Amino acid sequence: MIWYEKFYIYITYTLYILFFISFFQISKNAPEYLNELNIIIKSFICLFLLYRFNPLVNNNFTEFDKNIVFDSALYLLFSSLFIDFYLILKKKMKKNEKKNTNEKKNTNETNENK
Repeated sequence: MIWYEKFYIYITYTLYILFFISFFQISKNAPEYLNELNIIIKSFICLFLLYRFNPLVNNNFTEFDKNIVFDSALYLLFSSLFIDFYLILKKKMKKNEKKNTNEKKNTNETNENK
């Protein structure tokens, strides 16, 4: 196994673990770093693909290359979908919390006025 194949495997698993921790909020500060982590992972994938599949260099397409492309496409697809879905849910939950707080406030005020 070539050095960058091992490096790719280690980095991939590390990033998946970090993404899992951030997405499912296992750590207290995890949600704060979800967007930043997603940007870092996508940047890493882009840089790696640019380096590995540079059109100026003549490379053979190996089984490892197929795995890289497939893993990258899956990660980009699912991370975008999950993070966008998560952010939409979070936004709706904040709106509902505000709405509930305002309703409670209005109910308390009307009860006090009676």
